[in-house]
Amino acid sequence: MRKTICGILIAATTILTTMTLASCDIETSSAAGDFNGMWHLTRVDTIATGGVLDLKNEKLFWAFQNKLMQADDKNEKLAKILMRFNQTNTQLTLHTPYVYDRENGDVPLSDPTLLAPYGINKLEENFQVLKLTGSKMVLKSETLKLTFKGF
Repeated sequence: MRKTICGILIAATTILTTMTLASCDIETSSAAGDFNGMWHLTRVDTIATGGVLDLKNEKLFWAFQNKLMQADDKNEKLAKILMRFNQTNTQLTLHTPYVYDRENGDVPLSDPTLLAPYGINKLEENFQVLKLTGSKMVLKSETLKLTFKGF
């Protein structure tokens, strides 16, 4: 009888341990993939005119984590923006923008004007990924080419 009870307890413990470990899904990779992290917007090229805007001394950043992108002016002159995104190796689509407001709740954005200083001109913007390494990202929309330094 004692062996039977010990056997049942060992089996139950083994089953519970296995179920507990199997139910834990530790996510070690980010859905953002190679976009993950913080990117300093250093240059904006206007495709139609050939104009160049050097932003190295500005503090405009895009930060990717999971399925969100945050556009942020570290000088706090511009509104912080949150956007959802989808990506492949060759495309990045930003969509569903919100003005970041943790105290009162993020506000859905219906006018793209607040996005423009970050190189985004539409509420849903598609970018071709020209380059994406750990230290450099170059994106091209219909009207702009954006160059970023990675951190």
